[in-house]
Amino acid sequence: MPQNEEPNPHLPPPPPAARPRHRWLGRVLALLFVLGLAGAAWWLVQRANAPAAPAARGGGGPGGGGGPGMMGGGGGASATVGVARARQGNLPIVIDALGTVTPVTQVVLRPQVSGVLTEVLFTEGQAVQKGQLLARIDPRPFEQALAQAQGERARIQAQLSAARVTLGRYETLWKQDSIARQDVDTQAALVKQLEGQVQSSTASEGNARINLGYARITAPISGRIGLRAVDPGNMVQAGAATGIATITQMAPIDVKFAVPQDRVQDVLAAQRGGSLPVGALDRTRNDSLAQGRFLTLDNVIDTATGTLQAKARFDNAQGQLFPNQFVNVRLQLGATPGVLVPVTAVRTGPEGDYVYVVDAERVAHMRPVKRGGATVDDVLITAGVQAGELVVTEGGDRVKDGGRVALAGEARGPRGGASGAREPRGGASGAARAGSAPAAATSDSNRPSAQVGSVQEAPDSGASAPARPASGAWMDRLPPDVREKVMAMPPEERRAYLQKLREQRGGQGPTQ
Repeated sequence: MPQNEEPNPHLPPPPPAARPRHRWLGRVLALLFVLGLAGAAWWLVQRANAPAAPAARGGGGPGGGGGPGMMGGGGGASATVGVARARQGNLPIVIDALGTVTPVTQVVLRPQVSGVLTEVLFTEGQAVQKGQLLARIDPRPFEQALAQAQGERARIQAQLSAARVTLGRYETLWKQDSIARQDVDTQAALVKQLEGQVQSSTASEGNARINLGYARITAPISGRIGLRAVDPGNMVQAGAATGIATITQMAPIDVKFAVPQDRVQDVLAAQRGGSLPVGALDRTRNDSLAQGRFLTLDNVIDTATGTLQAKARFDNAQGQLFPNQFVNVRLQLGATPGVLVPVTAVRTGPEGDYVYVVDAERVAHMRPVKRGGATVDDVLITAGVQAGELVVTEGGDRVKDGGRVALAGEARGPRGGASGAREPRGGASGAARAGSAPAAATSDSNRPSAQVGSVQEAPDSGASAPARPASGAWMDRLPPDVREKVMAMPPEERRAYLQKLREQRGGQGPTQ
């Protein structure tokens, strides 16, 4: 451009040459940074998911199809559960009811004559025997009444004797035809009258003697006497509502309870086979108070409750049962043989009752069952479970069909700690890599299970890991949590798992 030529004001100035290159370079750098972040995230996810892939596909993990902790090909978390072993036994056929202890005999000591209570010869709560003297009432009024009755009887007896002598004389004179027959008959009637008076006076004497005996209050039965209601020196009345004390027979003793009307025929049928055992339990049904035998049933059913009263008798030699005590009664009608499992093992679903059975590989399988009778502790299984199998009793809500479980208590050693020391993470152990000593790779059952991808697994509780294979350097490239689970596998399963992992990685290490 010539120096004297001026620029055209209508044309924009030319852009700098370096500005387009800086703009495109920034965009390229930002794109590379985003791609790097995405690649790093993808690599981390693939590294975490790679060891769990064979187990998820059911090819290389322990447990075969689906692997442990899987349900129908889906992921599932393992759980620590309590188990019990199904056993062959007899399930008792029992009737549980609430009963009331009632004494066989109970007597209230009420005075039978009125008077002043002069002596009380018993101690409250002591055991007394039949005929034992317990109290005395002032006997003097009754002694006087007896003496009066005796005197009256003696007077009439004397009159009777004189009348009989006179009658004998009259009969002699009548035979001599010296008196009339009427005089003899009148004297004979007088003798009969006096004989009746003697009999009446004799009865009055006996009544006075009985009243005198009532002044001595004795025990009518053997048993335990209660609290004293009247103190000495008080006036007592015959037939008073409040007695001096109460005597209760403690041994043997009865228990009354109600039997549902639907079980009456079962009780009668079992009673024909012999004596039925009955147990008296405490309020919590944990401790047995006494053992007795079934006695009888009532003859009518209560229409209000639909039950029939029954009675059982207990020896009560140790005095465990007390009158008017409430106890739990357990009447045993017999026993049914079969497979028994705890009541907590049986669950109910949409298709009926089922249990979780744990196999030798610690995999839980849902098993439908048919149940029979049940007690407070056990359930009779008629079909679905064999004796000797392990069934889940605790933690069943966390178990899935085909899921792997850890048994509670197996991860604890003899001293209460972990059953084995965990293998150090990081550098390879020379002794373990050479196979000179097996490395124990177990974890406490309370430690959270390691999560690998979408599958969460827990090492077998209480299982000692075998010696590490010769390819220890290759194993060290595995993530620490995955390496622990691989070391905890049985040898055959571990070899299959590693072979499957090599095939997926094309023969390269898992981190390559």
